[in-house]
Amino acid sequence: MSQIRFLTPILLIAATLLLPASNNPPPIPASAETQADLSAAFNRRLQSDQGVNSLVLDLFTPELDTAFTSPDGKTAVLWLALRDDSGRLLATEPGLALAHLLEEGWQVLLPGDSGWEEMLTTLPEWMLPLEQKPVPENISLEPIASAGPLTGYYLPYAAGTSRWLEGSISHFQSIPELGYPSCSAVYCRYAYDFTDAWHFPLLASKDGTVVAARDSCFDGDPNCTNYIVLHNASDQAYQIYLHHAHNTIPNFLTPGTNVKRGQYIGDSDDTGYSTSQHVHFMVTDSIWMGGNGYYWGRSIDIRFADVAINNGIPRTCYEVINFQIYDGAFDCLGDKSNPRDPANDWYVSGNVGAYPPVGSLSRPTAGEVVGIGSNPLIDVSATASDDVYVTAVRLVAKLNNQWVEIGPKITQPTQPGVYDWDVDLCASIGYNGPLEVALRIWDHEGNVSEALDPRTIQVDHACPPPTSQLKPAEAFDSTAVRLNWNATSAGAGISSFELQWRSEPGSWEAANTLTLPGDVRSTWFAGQAGGSYAFRLRALDANGQTESWPAGGAFETSATLPATCLPDGFEPDDDSTQARALLLGIKAQRNLCEAGDPDWFRVEIGKVSDYSVIASSINGGAAVRITVYAADGTTTLANGQAAGVGQAASVRFQAAAAGSYYIKIVPLTTNLMGTEAVYDVSVVEVQEVFLPLVTR
Repeated sequence: MSQIRFLTPILLIAATLLLPASNNPPPIPASAETQADLSAAFNRRLQSDQGVNSLVLDLFTPELDTAFTSPDGKTAVLWLALRDDSGRLLATEPGLALAHLLEEGWQVLLPGDSGWEEMLTTLPEWMLPLEQKPVPENISLEPIASAGPLTGYYLPYAAGTSRWLEGSISHFQSIPELGYPSCSAVYCRYAYDFTDAWHFPLLASKDGTVVAARDSCFDGDPNCTNYIVLHNASDQAYQIYLHHAHNTIPNFLTPGTNVKRGQYIGDSDDTGYSTSQHVHFMVTDSIWMGGNGYYWGRSIDIRFADVAINNGIPRTCYEVINFQIYDGAFDCLGDKSNPRDPANDWYVSGNVGAYPPVGSLSRPTAGEVVGIGSNPLIDVSATASDDVYVTAVRLVAKLNNQWVEIGPKITQPTQPGVYDWDVDLCASIGYNGPLEVALRIWDHEGNVSEALDPRTIQVDHACPPPTSQLKPAEAFDSTAVRLNWNATSAGAGISSFELQWRSEPGSWEAANTLTLPGDVRSTWFAGQAGGSYAFRLRALDANGQTESWPAGGAFETSATLPATCLPDGFEPDDDSTQARALLLGIKAQRNLCEAGDPDWFRVEIGKVSDYSVIASSINGGAAVRITVYAADGTTTLANGQAAGVGQAASVRFQAAAAGSYYIKIVPLTTNLMGTEAVYDVSVVEVQEVFLPLVTR
């Protein structure tokens, strides 16, 4: 790419850097009383303006951020901050308003007002931010030859982290009631403000050489701007980063120092011409230092390699909806129908750190056996270092071929560069067998290391077995009992339960065992009428460890079942000749008494269609088998049964002609009976629903 850049001699020799002239004192902050008067005057000016853009003011409320007055107290420069409709203060360069003191009080001028330009040009330069000052006479802004936008730049923060784009072309939009533009399109067409809830580490967007840097300004000082400027020789361009936090630029970044893309260059803040913490980033073809003590220049077109939209140009959704489209950038990250949605405009960086953190594990050692005797703790020690500083370390383990963070994130070393901590395997992963572990490190810049110094250890059942406890049996006037229990995993997770029963008196037998899924906590048991039963339970974990049975062969709960029952009031209904009428769509209720008791129903169907018979358990663990017969009472049309005690049953049949159909219902098992073993049954027409087949 062939490009011609205008270089000012000021950049070539560090000793010639221009500093604010002694006759250019810093602006004088207005007193609290004057600031209150100026704020009131600005609000009056805004309310009296009939041309106010109501849509803008619905979304943003301008307020006085900082005010400066001339030595004679007759003139003031107002920096305007914006609050959005959620109450958040926008982090960007302020809007600008001017004021002069008349007999009746302060009169405020907004950009574009009559007298604005005249007042702006007559103000002492030291009262204006550099963005609003005229270009020095020795700086040329003539058009430059260009082969297109500069490429190879990355977002100026760490890979994998996201920051909010506060604005780009917003800088130079004419919105007088908000005090905009904050700078002209010549300077800020390709300027970008990135922010977050707090200041954040900045990384070089591209390789460069330090031209100048300053971080001596205290955080929030409006009269003093911290910055760093890098020069890229291949592009013949300058990267300007503004508003750094106090004392965060590394001391070795002096003029002439080479900086790699992704190298730490300080933290963002709100020093200087700024309303809140952010970084103002732009690339220029020439730079100069103004009396305000920081560098400025004409922004030029660059493209971010890690911005997937607009050919590398970030934009906010508010900008692409409300402003003219520049450089074909019409897209944003988020919901254009709600352009001020806080979820919009978060840009994830791909700027991989030039100097990621490094370190190694000291313990556990390769092949070490841990967890012996159900001890879940692993003793972990590691060393870690970084070119800035390490913020945290953590152990990672490879599970399902993925590195997973386990145990606590450790932020404090036991001694410089050395970390020592314990990881509870049961609380983390509950694993058993060979396990690959490694070290992960975070640094101040936001870089996250790969899995460092991996090794395989042996986990010998670090987690103790799970525990369970049966509750008292829930008995009914039925031969079915409902059993409920509590269970606790020690970390590995519960895979299943084994429930055993025995007739009393009697002994435990492996054949009398039910295996139940690990996620259930209740089941039904149906025994013989008049029988007495004892029950015990144990849990099995995902690593194959089994809870011990209660000591001494003891049981956990027991139940004695009734020997007799009272039939429902619809007996006899034991064959087709005794079938009771069942109205279509209306539920009938019966109990299962005596043992093997059959209940017959007759339903009149007047429409050829498909129908379902549904029998649901109401109480006492009732569960049934269903058989549907034709009008002769002997020809079987369909049959079905419940999946288990206490569960519903259903069967579907086709009525080929109008007429009578018979339904026979019997207990799921012959021993399932009881006065309270109650079910309901109904017959309903099946409504066919056909969904369209969608293919790709």
